[in-house]
Amino acid sequence: MNYWVGTVALICLCIGVILLFASLGWFVNRQNDRLPMAYLLALVCLVVLQSLEFVYQASDWMARLPFFLKLVDPLIVMIPFTIYGYIRAIQGENALNRPAMWWLHASPMILVAILAIPFWSMPGELKVYWMFQGRIAESLWQPLTLHGNSYLAVIAAASLFYWWLQRHLGVNTRKPAVREWVSRLQLIQLIIAGSMTVRIFIYHAFGESFSVAYVLAPTTAYLTYLLLTHAHPPTHVARTTGAATAPKTMEDVKSQSAADSIDLALFDHLTKTMEQGLFKDNNLTLRTLADTCGATTHQASAAINQCFGSNFYDWVNHYRINEACNALRNTSEGVSQICYAVGFNSKSTFNTAFRKQVGCTPTEYRKQNEAASNSGSILQQPGRE
Repeated sequence: MNYWVGTVALICLCIGVILLFASLGWFVNRQNDRLPMAYLLALVCLVVLQSLEFVYQASDWMARLPFFLKLVDPLIVMIPFTIYGYIRAIQGENALNRPAMWWLHASPMILVAILAIPFWSMPGELKVYWMFQGRIAESLWQPLTLHGNSYLAVIAAASLFYWWLQRHLGVNTRKPAVREWVSRLQLIQLIIAGSMTVRIFIYHAFGESFSVAYVLAPTTAYLTYLLLTHAHPPTHVARTTGAATAPKTMEDVKSQSAADSIDLALFDHLTKTMEQGLFKDNNLTLRTLADTCGATTHQASAAINQCFGSNFYDWVNHYRINEACNALRNTSEGVSQICYAVGFNSKSTFNTAFRKQVGCTPTEYRKQNEAASNSGSILQQPGRE
């Protein structure tokens, strides 16, 4: 038994199991975000499966149960795709929305499976023999199937392809937390490709061949860091049409389950900060708000998304439009002056946001209120419930 490899693999397996239970909890509890959680769950399952394979090969199980040798290789090459699929899913897209895409993304798995058929058809004793030969030197590996560096090259190429594809498609959301999350997931793709490339280089340059378990370790460690330091991974923002809904009152938000208490406390803090007039800052960003409240951008974004039901920009615009409505009703200031006073940086953005929330332009809103005042009626302020 290779104790060093077995130890590393066992540590990766234990960490993977922790991530598996965490992702299962997210999948069950977040019914509105099943797609991204499904990709995340698939990713963690493959990490656990790879760790199990390393433990299996480093122990005596390989000789006792040779049937499982290289059986999971076709599945493991799908790790880069599950990361890519998760990235697209948190943006509200499905990477497998067309049948043609199924074949494209499954091609690495199909390739590895086809090339492994000659090895799978061998008797168990020969499978174990060739595995030990491959450990001694890859040049001694004879069966027509991907092994060692050739197998790692497929995973590295897939990781680089999905890294490039995501960079090409870009991030289809303005949420800073999602953008930050995507960049970190992209880094996992580069870690996988880089670690595989280093292993291949060391073998060809120095003739040294070490277990891929040592390559799995940094990827698992970084994935663990990401998931366990982000208790609520970002999810996609549903695309809606029509006028935006009004901000939830604190009474509405407090009716949520006790499981949301951490987000509720933070959202309460964020709300009080905004009500003090911070939304009037023309350079206000999510990071500025989060720093003011002593939270991270991800924590602030998650609290707003969960408690308000939309993203940071829509939330801020509700405060700004409500303030603008108040100014349009009660002052004679020009629309342009009001626009910049409430926090907008351009009149076109102000008009678009105003029409989205109120249903008319600022000028039309003022005329309607003036007409209502002249007729003695009272017009209720829009944007409030």
